[in-house]
Amino acid sequence: MSPVVTISGGGIIGNYISSRLNSKNIKSIVIEKSKEDVAYNQNIRTLTLNPFSKRLLDDIGIDVNYSEIKQINVLDGEGTGSINFSAKEINSDNLSYVVFFNDLKFALQKKELERTLFQTHIKDIKEHKDNDPCEIILSDEKKIYSNLIAGCDGRNSNIAKLASLEPITGDYKQTAITFTALTNFEDPNLAFQVFSEKGIFAIMPLPAQKGKPTHTVVWSVDNKRLEEQTEEDYVRKNISYFEKKLGAEINIHSDVLSFNLFNHYFENYVSGSLVLIGDAAHSIHPLAGQGINLGFADADAFCEEIVNAYERKITIDKRLILKKYEIRRKNMNLLMLKSMDFFVDIFRSDNLYIRMLRNIGLSGVNKTKFLKKFFINHAVGKNKI
Repeated sequence: MSPVVTISGGGIIGNYISSRLNSKNIKSIVIEKSKEDVAYNQNIRTLTLNPFSKRLLDDIGIDVNYSEIKQINVLDGEGTGSINFSAKEINSDNLSYVVFFNDLKFALQKKELERTLFQTHIKDIKEHKDNDPCEIILSDEKKIYSNLIAGCDGRNSNIAKLASLEPITGDYKQTAITFTALTNFEDPNLAFQVFSEKGIFAIMPLPAQKGKPTHTVVWSVDNKRLEEQTEEDYVRKNISYFEKKLGAEINIHSDVLSFNLFNHYFENYVSGSLVLIGDAAHSIHPLAGQGINLGFADADAFCEEIVNAYERKITIDKRLILKKYEIRRKNMNLLMLKSMDFFVDIFRSDNLYIRMLRNIGLSGVNKTKFLKKFFINHAVGKNKI
């Protein structure tokens, strides 16, 4: 078995890369440690895709249900500051799209089933000289010879460990809480984000489902507020605050899921034939929903470098390909991570003067067309490198 690219991790980004490369007749294979997923009980977790990420999926024929966000209202819950972002301001149809995580994952996985090895993982890698394929030894002792190994295996990447790459990590000391809800918002394409002492609260429209929940909530809460109660108890006690702030009814319609929030990144994405992509290379706070979009931007740059080299029919220099990918993506990802950390610190502060500046800043940006367009263009993925 001799694919050009061996992909560790059969999640969304790994399967996207496999599908895109194979559409260009560049052979790849996916190594996935879990069993093949055949069914799931409940759709709760969602992803927010910018138009660039959605276009990448459209280009490989992925068709799942999305909801469209045409406007986002960002509010300071402790003051009067606000920013209203609209797709019309950048002459775009939509700002973003909401999709169920399970729907997207299974659509991509189904497309790559024939090229996926389940219930195994990469145990060892033996590098060879220059551009010769490396030898990959799987946990079931099978061997693969491959030019490149893409680590798309998440935060605790096995590929990063095999390459002895050490992450730089941070703890937000927050918990992300998510659930679906029935609401009475009149505009089906409007999303809200509220920054308050009760947490960072985002509510977005779900893909249309008759008689089903209409919105998804992603709520980041400081851990100290959860020390003496469960996440669900906290939600039920505090949801009325956001109902009043938004002038709407928000009724929980699913289980309440939660996970701790950390960030991480690597000073190097590349080691020999190995490269880290998406969540394997970096993770950020979910307040702007950009984690998955950074992953798709990584995957696009990685695939572009490989496809361009093959289309030019030059000798494939895998180290050059990987270095060009790293240069394109590492600094952009780190900039986004630091930007999210800055906003988290600003909006969780109890300092009166910072709160005043926060309100002034939000309202000031809202009145400045140039700044608003800059932020929107960046969020929707137009600033491609």
